[in-house]
Amino acid sequence: MVLTAMLGLALRETDLAISFGASTIGASMLGALLVFSTRQMPARESFSEALILLVLFWLIMPALIAIPFLFSGVASTNIQAYFEAVSSLTTTGASTLDPDVIPKTIHVWRSLCQWLGGVVVATFAVVILAALNLKGTGVHRSMLFTFRKGELFQHLASVVSVIAGIYFVISFFCFCGLIMGGTPVFDAFCLSMTSVSTGGFTPRSDGLEAYVGGIGLFALCLSCLLGAFNVSIIWDVFRNRSLTDIKRLFADVEHRALWVIIGILIVSGFLIGGYYGDLRHVLTLVPEAIFFATSTGYEHQVLGVDMVSPVVLISLALIGGSALSTTGGLKLIRVLLLFKHLDTDMDRLTHPSRVVPVMFKKQRLPDSAFLSIWMYFFGYTLVFAGGILALSASGMDFPMSVTASAASVANMGPLLEATLPAYSYSGFTNFQLIISTLLMLIGRIEVLAALAILSPTLWRA
Repeated sequence: MVLTAMLGLALRETDLAISFGASTIGASMLGALLVFSTRQMPARESFSEALILLVLFWLIMPALIAIPFLFSGVASTNIQAYFEAVSSLTTTGASTLDPDVIPKTIHVWRSLCQWLGGVVVATFAVVILAALNLKGTGVHRSMLFTFRKGELFQHLASVVSVIAGIYFVISFFCFCGLIMGGTPVFDAFCLSMTSVSTGGFTPRSDGLEAYVGGIGLFALCLSCLLGAFNVSIIWDVFRNRSLTDIKRLFADVEHRALWVIIGILIVSGFLIGGYYGDLRHVLTLVPEAIFFATSTGYEHQVLGVDMVSPVVLISLALIGGSALSTTGGLKLIRVLLLFKHLDTDMDRLTHPSRVVPVMFKKQRLPDSAFLSIWMYFFGYTLVFAGGILALSASGMDFPMSVTASAASVANMGPLLEATLPAYSYSGFTNFQLIISTLLMLIGRIEVLAALAILSPTLWRA
């Protein structure tokens, strides 16, 4: 808020700068009160307390972030302001606002909130969700950040500093690349913030080709890819600076799966578009495929991956990116593990007497370890279907309900415009905004963690 207030003064939007200054004072007083009242609390915590922290953070922080949206007048209701705040912090990128109309200070605020949200998403995945998955298949486990029970809160600050440092370096180089490509400074700042967080907010409604040059486009694509990559592997590259780690960055199994998704989007867009004799069209599809596969969702040009079948786009959006990243969705590693388990079960059916273990990344995984993944897949499907039913019951037509539910729970807001260009979030009713907000929060908290809050056992612990 302080940084936004300072930039608001620099942009000569004094009223907004004052609003952010007042918000800063209020948020600081609340933070000081919380610090003072909890200074005698024990340092060690249980997993249930870590889970409660996760849920309370995603519920309370958007309320603070929503205050400037109300003070500035860009949001007409509390529900709309909270929706914008949740969309920013969860890096979903869904918005009811017209980027060509809202003040530049609000653009700065949204971009900074998305950047901060990316840091928070990666931090919670590394610290809290990894701890909650100790007995599972290690979807969120990292060899770099491994903590024992009771040590989670103690390491939050250190992990935040590491991840924030990584994303700051990526954003800085992205900003420099955009400037070199001829992008205006303000636009370059906003895009560099929202690219590494795979958020998707843009300072203009036009396609990127109108104000982003070739070098800037390359920097933007690279920033989005790094945001969708496993942050622990990126940290190994920063820390060790060895050729082995750089190769691992692009050859990790999740990252290879991301390359496959990008290839599917490029080939599909090329074939469906009918540009068989124009190979240059493939080059124009590459950045859009990267933006979509990383869940950023930038629109580079009018004709791009939006020509691909909506069923394909929705399916790929629900899959998501790497587990320890800013992307949403099921996560690639879960899908890969399910296919690996399926392949092993098929082998067992053809050879009933054989003992065939499930091997993944040169590790043997017991069948019981896949229970949590199947439960997550089932829970994710229920939430997705429940979102469709709720949105349909609110008066939304079925195709739009499917897309809006997928976009919200997968934390990929631009999916709606990519599949249904005639629709936008500005046409949502307050009730529909509430449903989408709830789905965005569940997608970021992760389905099983969100459902665990409803368990009486958690509150008796």
